[in-house]
Amino acid sequence: MKIGIYYFSGTGNTRFIAQEIQLGLSDGGSVCELIPIETITKRERTLEPEKYDLVGIGFPVHAFDAPRIVYDFLEMLPIAHIRCFLFKTAGDKFLNGGSTRRVRMLLAHHNWKLEHESFFVMPSNIASKAKTDKIESLVEAAKIHAAETVCEILSETKRILPDSSAQRMFSLMHHVENRGCKQGSRYWRTNDKCVLCGSCVAECPTKNISIAKGKIVFGDSCILCLRCWWNCPTRAIYHQQLNFVLLKQPYVLPKAKIPPKTDGSMGVKVE
Repeated sequence: MKIGIYYFSGTGNTRFIAQEIQLGLSDGGSVCELIPIETITKRERTLEPEKYDLVGIGFPVHAFDAPRIVYDFLEMLPIAHIRCFLFKTAGDKFLNGGSTRRVRMLLAHHNWKLEHESFFVMPSNIASKAKTDKIESLVEAAKIHAAETVCEILSETKRILPDSSAQRMFSLMHHVENRGCKQGSRYWRTNDKCVLCGSCVAECPTKNISIAKGKIVFGDSCILCLRCWWNCPTRAIYHQQLNFVLLKQPYVLPKAKIPPKTDGSMGVKVE
């Protein structure tokens, strides 16, 4: 079976889960490819879900919903009968990370058939203390859950996450976050540790960061994925209003095992 997994990951949690699922599917005999969602939304890669027998979509929870970039991706989907599964990650198990109703509706609108959903609690990347033992515990639990998820996907076990009225209500916070991200985008700054390496420019999923006149410039399309702040090699990026809730030092997840490449044009490419 040929499987394509489109995923968005800000600080690496969702990428880690995507790689664990990829490993399990590959061990189960499938040929699996990982595709970052921003390569599609930035038009760096052609969207070709029809070439897969099954498509996965993964994302981190932002304000009890999927990030804006995921909805941009969903709007680009072709109308076609495609089997798919969802997985999402969050730093807390509260309400299973909110509702996926809007995501499901968009998939149904494009005639995609949702067969499986899963939710993973991963280490929080904001407003918490990154304790090593807790990180290790959550990662190990996530690995086990990923293996269970793979078994259910391969056995075609139908599983849809609960979707209560409380989850839908909390998911309304997503609209507030979208406005806040745009307004708060201008408060990102760099300090004198910045060496203009361009890492943040290259990594930004929404092209919100650029270099002009020897300075890092932040636009107004931030989605608060924290990727620039998380991966800055000199720790030069900060936010004037939100810095008090950001971690003092980003944690490092263990590297997921990458399955060996298989014959064929698709292989098990990871981007």
